[in-house]
Amino acid sequence: MTVFAYGEDDPENPLSRIASDELSRLPFGAAELDRDGKVVAYNDTEPDDGGAVRPSLVGRDFFAEIARWAGTSRIATEFRRGVDANDLNAVFDCAVPRLAFKVRVHLKVSPILGTFWVFIKKLEAR
Repeated sequence: MTVFAYGEDDPENPLSRIASDELSRLPFGAAELDRDGKVVAYNDTEPDDGGAVRPSLVGRDFFAEIARWAGTSRIATEFRRGVDANDLNAVFDCAVPRLAFKVRVHLKVSPILGTFWVFIKKLEAR
């Protein structure tokens, strides 16, 4: 398992150099957002059913269009606070409507790039 350790004081911040092919292999959902919450890059963790090609999420508003369940929650509020302060490192465990499992949402600033990351991991039922 690869552990991504990152911090503002880390000059080798892996978020500043993660390539799109590496992003696609992460074992959890990851989306890079700009200051307005628009998707800059993401990995698609949904299984491919062999159907039509899904439209790209790049340029779409993460909180208003993609994860609407988070858009009216403390998660979006914390994202805005962190963007304004350019200091974001918050973790939330939450239930999402229509999902049978909880998720862990980690919001993190990428200070070198001036972008913000949202990591979403499915939590195992115990």
